[in-house]
Amino acid sequence: MQRTEGQKKNYKYTDYIFEKTTVRYINIDERVYMILIPNGTEDKINDDYSTKDTEYEGFPGFIGRSIAYLVQLHLSHHRTGLTGTSLEYGESTAKLKFSSQKVTEDGNSQTIETYLTAEEGYAVRHILTHYNNENGFEVKCVFENNSDRDFMLEMISSVSLDGLSPFMHDDGSKDLRYHLFKGGWAIEGKHISYTLPEMSMEQSWGWSGECETIGSVGSRNVGRYFPYAALEDEKTGCTWGVKLKHNATWQINLARCASQLSLTAGIGDYKFGAWRKKVAPGESYETPVAYAAVAMGGIDEVSNDLLEMNNRDIDAYGEEGMPIIFNDWVTNWGDQSEEKLLALAECMKNTKVKYFVADAGWYKDKAVGTWEVDETKFPNGMKAYADKIRQMGMVPGIWMEFESVRKASERFDEKYDNLYLTRDGNVIVNGPEAKFLDFRKPEVIEYLDEKVIKFLKDCGIGYLKVDYNANVGIGCDGADSIGEGLNEHMAAVYEFFKKIKREIPDIIIENCASGGWRLEPKMMGVTAMSSFSDAHECIEVPVVAANLHYLISPRQSQVWCSLQDKFSDNHIRYIIAAGFLGRLCWSGHIEKLNDEQFKMIPEAESFYESVSHIIKHGRSRIYRTQPINYRALKGTQAVIRYSEDRSEILAVCHFFDEPDELVINLDGDYEIESSLYNEQCTVEDGILTIKGSAIDSTVLRLKKK
Repeated sequence: MQRTEGQKKNYKYTDYIFEKTTVRYINIDERVYMILIPNGTEDKINDDYSTKDTEYEGFPGFIGRSIAYLVQLHLSHHRTGLTGTSLEYGESTAKLKFSSQKVTEDGNSQTIETYLTAEEGYAVRHILTHYNNENGFEVKCVFENNSDRDFMLEMISSVSLDGLSPFMHDDGSKDLRYHLFKGGWAIEGKHISYTLPEMSMEQSWGWSGECETIGSVGSRNVGRYFPYAALEDEKTGCTWGVKLKHNATWQINLARCASQLSLTAGIGDYKFGAWRKKVAPGESYETPVAYAAVAMGGIDEVSNDLLEMNNRDIDAYGEEGMPIIFNDWVTNWGDQSEEKLLALAECMKNTKVKYFVADAGWYKDKAVGTWEVDETKFPNGMKAYADKIRQMGMVPGIWMEFESVRKASERFDEKYDNLYLTRDGNVIVNGPEAKFLDFRKPEVIEYLDEKVIKFLKDCGIGYLKVDYNANVGIGCDGADSIGEGLNEHMAAVYEFFKKIKREIPDIIIENCASGGWRLEPKMMGVTAMSSFSDAHECIEVPVVAANLHYLISPRQSQVWCSLQDKFSDNHIRYIIAAGFLGRLCWSGHIEKLNDEQFKMIPEAESFYESVSHIIKHGRSRIYRTQPINYRALKGTQAVIRYSEDRSEILAVCHFFDEPDELVINLDGDYEIESSLYNEQCTVEDGILTIKGSAIDSTVLRLKKK
C-alpha cells in the first residue's frame, strides 16, 4: 500500500493505493467522504462535479450542494434528511467533522481508521481493512458516546459509498445502472438491473432527495433480495458493489442527494426494521461488517471480487477438499428408517461419497424440538446406525432444526414459554406453527448442549444439516427496541454455531433455511457449505445454481442432483451436470437405477474430482441466450469458470427448450482437454461455440494453449 496526499481546487485528498484500487478520502471543509477508484482511471474523475454548489435558474439563492459523507447516522433527537424519505443525510450526519486518521499494518492486512467527531460529544470510528491478495475491503463503523448524556441511535451505516459516480458530468441518468439479486423460495438469485429513469431516480429539475431501499426483515436474511447491490457506470465501465455480513434485519439504500448518488449498507434502521439502540455515556456500538469493492467491467467482475473475500472464513472452517454428499430427502421425503438408509448406503459405499446424510424424519412423532430418536425407525439407536455408516467408509450425517420448536413437540407446551422469544409480551408463533428458542437465555443453551452437541458426540455424527423454516419477524422483546432484540438473539445463534464447531472440531455443518434463505456471509462463515435451494429435482436446478455464482462461493453451494429411474438419459445428464456448478449432492431413487443409469454416477464423480480445484477457486461468468422464466425455460446457459491462474476453464452448459447456439469469446486461446457429455461444442481462436439438444447438458474442461 502507498499513501499520497494532494490538493485540488475544491478539496484536499488522501489516497491509499492498493494493487487494483485506490481508496480516496476527500476532505471539504472537514467533511470527509470516500470513493473507490480503479487504478488507472484517476484522470477520468470530474473534480468539480463532486464538490460544486449549484444555484438553480429561476430560484435565486436556492442552492443545492452535491453532499457526500463517510458514514450515515441518525440520532433520535435530530432532524432527518432527504425530505423524510430516509434517515440518511440528516443533522446527525452533518455534525460529524474530520478529526484524525491513522494506518496500521501487519503481515496480512492494512487498516485505515478515520475518526469523526461532533460537538455534542459523539464520534464515529470508520474502519476500512484490506487483506492481502483481495480486491475488496471490509468496512465497519463504531459509534462512541463521549458525552454525559444518553444517545439513541436509530440508524448507522456499515459502509457508505458516496459521490457516485465520480466520473459523471451530469446526473448519470443515461449511464448508471443499479444491479440487484432477487430471493424467493426455490427461485433464488435472479439478477435484475435498472437504469435510473426506470427507478425514477434521475435528478429532478431542482434539488433531489430520494431513496430506494431494499432489505430483509427478520431472522431469515434472504427475503425478496440478497444483501448485495451494485451500481455500474456504463459509460466508464466501472462498477461498485456492497455486501453486508449480517444475520438479522438488513437494508441497502440507493439515495440521491442533489446530483450525486450514495450506496449504503447496514442494519435495518428504525424506519425499516424497528431498530434503535441506546448508547450510554462511555459506551460504544459497533456495526456489522460490510464488504465493498470496485472493478472495471460489469457485474461479474465486482461480484467475483466480493466473493473471494469470503475465502478467509471458508478456509478457516477447515474442511479438506471438495467431498461429495448423499442426502436421502428426495428419496424418502421424511419417511425414513435405518433399514431404508442402510440399503441406500449399500448402493453408495463404493462411490466417492464421503458424507451420507439422513435428512428430516429420524426423530419421534415429527417432534421438531424434542430430538428423541424414533426407536421404531432406528431400533438399535442412532449410534449403532452411525457406526454402520462409518464401517461402509462414509461419515454419517443428520438433519436438525434446533432454533425453533413445533407444535408436535412436547416442548411446545405453554409451561416452556419462558424459553421462547416474545414480542409485546406474547410468544412469537410463526411459519409452520413454530416457537423460537431465545438463545440469550442460559437455560436454552444448556438444553441445546444436551440435545444437540452431546447427542452428536455420543452418536458419532460427523455432519450436521441445520435447517430453518420459519422467521421471527420484525423483532423480539428484551432490548432497547424489538429490532435490537432480534440482533442480540441472532448474535447468540451465531455463537452457538461456533460453539458446535469448537466442541466438535471435525464436524461439518451445512447451513440451510428452506433452501437458500440464509445465503449471507455471516452464517456461511461458520458453516462449511449451504443448501443452495429447495429446487430439488425440477427443471430450474441448473439456473438457480448458476445464479448463485455471483452471490456465494461455489465451493459452499450444495446442489441437489436427484436421480430417478424414470428419467431419460439426457435428463439424467442434465441433472448431473448441475452438480458441477457447486458441491455435488446425490439424492433421489439411486437404488432403482438400472446398471447403465447407475454407471453415470462414478463417471461423473471421477470427472468432478478432476475439475474440483476450478470449482473451489476460480472466477465465473454467466451466459444465457434468453431471459429466465423459471417455469418455461428456453435457450441455452453456460457458466464459464476460469481457474485461479486462468490456465484452465470449466464450462458447464445446459440446454433448455428450443436451445440456441451460444458463442462465447474466451479470455485467451484454449482447447478442449476433456469433457463429460460433449456433443457439439468446439473452440477455435479463443471462441467457444456451444450447441446441444433440449434438456441436455455438456461439461467441458478447457486448457490454455
